[in-house]
Amino acid sequence: MNGNEDRLRASDKRTVYERAFSYFSHDWPWIALLVALIGVSVGVGLFEAWPLAILVDSILTHDPKEGWLHGYFLALLPADKPGQIIGLVLIGLCLQIVGYCAWLARMMINYYLNYWGTTRVRADLFAKLQRLDLAYHQSRPQGDSIYRLTTDAFGPWGIVDIMIGTAVAAVTFTVMTAIMLSRNVGLTFAAYSVAPFILWSNWRFGMRIHQRALESKQIDADLTAHIQQAMTRLPLSQTFRREPFEFQRFAQAVGRSVTGLLRLNWQEQLYPLARDTILSLGSAIILGYGGWLVYRDQFLSPVADGMTVGALIIFMDYLRKLWDPLKWLAEFFSKIRTFEAAARRVFFVLDEPEAIRDKPNARALPPRPRRLAFDDVSFGYGPDRNVLFDVDAAIAPGEMVGFVGPSGTGKSSLLKLMLRFHDPSAGAVRLDSVDIRDVRLKDLRAHFAFVRQEDLMLPTSVAENIAYGHPAATKEEIDAAAALAGASDFIRDQPKGYDTILSEGGANLSGGQRQRLAIARALLSEAPILVLDEPTSALDPPNEQLLIETLHRLKRRRTIVLVTHRLHSVVECDRIFVMEAGRIVARGTHETLLRQSKAYASLWRVEQSEEPPPPRQRRSA
Repeated sequence: MNGNEDRLRASDKRTVYERAFSYFSHDWPWIALLVALIGVSVGVGLFEAWPLAILVDSILTHDPKEGWLHGYFLALLPADKPGQIIGLVLIGLCLQIVGYCAWLARMMINYYLNYWGTTRVRADLFAKLQRLDLAYHQSRPQGDSIYRLTTDAFGPWGIVDIMIGTAVAAVTFTVMTAIMLSRNVGLTFAAYSVAPFILWSNWRFGMRIHQRALESKQIDADLTAHIQQAMTRLPLSQTFRREPFEFQRFAQAVGRSVTGLLRLNWQEQLYPLARDTILSLGSAIILGYGGWLVYRDQFLSPVADGMTVGALIIFMDYLRKLWDPLKWLAEFFSKIRTFEAAARRVFFVLDEPEAIRDKPNARALPPRPRRLAFDDVSFGYGPDRNVLFDVDAAIAPGEMVGFVGPSGTGKSSLLKLMLRFHDPSAGAVRLDSVDIRDVRLKDLRAHFAFVRQEDLMLPTSVAENIAYGHPAATKEEIDAAAALAGASDFIRDQPKGYDTILSEGGANLSGGQRQRLAIARALLSEAPILVLDEPTSALDPPNEQLLIETLHRLKRRRTIVLVTHRLHSVVECDRIFVMEAGRIVARGTHETLLRQSKAYASLWRVEQSEEPPPPRQRRSA
């Protein structure tokens, strides 16, 4: 568990419980019905041994014994013995059927409350994870977030379930004790003589199981994260022939999981062994002492209100049922701590401050062509990790501009500031002189269509991948965007054309094909500003030139921002911004920069020497 989570104060636990119950507040009719059904089950459990006890004590004997509860039962029965026997059989059968039906209804209500309450928890958690900024997600393994969504989300229901179950156990224990005391005080104390051992075993094994469960929970979370990371590293491991190393790491992670589970299972199996041993001891005590009391009160020195065989049957049945309420009461703290820990992991994320969020008075800004400006922008990923310094640039609507420079000069960070994945530490990014921090996020991001260097492909059809940002697009619009991106030819060569299903991550496509689909996706969107991060990195020269011509055709219709280290891609740009060490050191057209910027001219000479340029074809705007 994260260290910050461990620092939650003890007083916060009350809030954790209140928040857990809040997810089920509108389900109170179902919870009330659940409690009522539990009451029915408890009542059936308390009374199901009585028909046999009354049969033995009051009917199958020459000297009938009667108590206050015997009277209630016998009042429901006919006067003749056969009728009473049949009546008791039917009462016992009805108690059993009612108990089974109540149990079935309880289970289904439990499932309903569990699933839907947990669904609400997961919905809140997933929505929160969507709102948290990139810095949060980049600082944590994806497996941890997945584990919180899939497993820890059950924590709030676990708290509610334990609280209800423990309250019912307390009532059951109290009523059961009162009935036993009414029958025989001495035998009640004899029955409860094993209670300290029951409580000790519950405490001892409960603590161990709790500790082992927490260890296993963390190991499973780590295993989930490791598997996710290992699958992501698969191409890398194959490239560098590191499969044996990755397999060894996987085997070690699985081994730790198995070891943790076995340690947990060992305690879980020792627990029932101790429980059954103690119950057997208690049964022996009751059978021995109770049998002596029956012999004394019925045979040696008969007394009217003495111990009977029926009462002994009830004591034996109650001892068997004594374990469950004692178990609930004894394990309350250990069980609820487990679910509390899971709930706290969920609430920790829900309470995480959102670095990037709408201001209370954030303004609407409908998407349309706008002037994009960087006003003396500085930015760093930490106090000592500045990557941008005093960046000043303005891009007019319909312009095509490029940001170029070696890797690590802050180009990609500049893009993240545009979409407000981060906020600048100084200065401002503006749309039509409006600071984007004052704009609603959904309106701000509707202005941009972003093509990343490694854009994601979804395991769905080619058409759905292209239309991801514009789901209402027609087939003709999808095809037109694909043609503009130079993707239509290879799409038609696919087995089912636009209906071809892509594999996870688009693994059944080449890098260039994936990039062209990503560009088609951006072109199809209605965003007025098209932002491309290294768009030609996976394209061969002919397709690179095709993309450049496509972007050139879009000039004046959309604002186009290219971020790249390949200067051939920006030759046709209206303006080029040259970056070094987080600063813009030169700006102008390709020809101007060749004459006036040593940095740009040097980059151009290096690129010219490394590869032949793609054929250039001038097109009018």
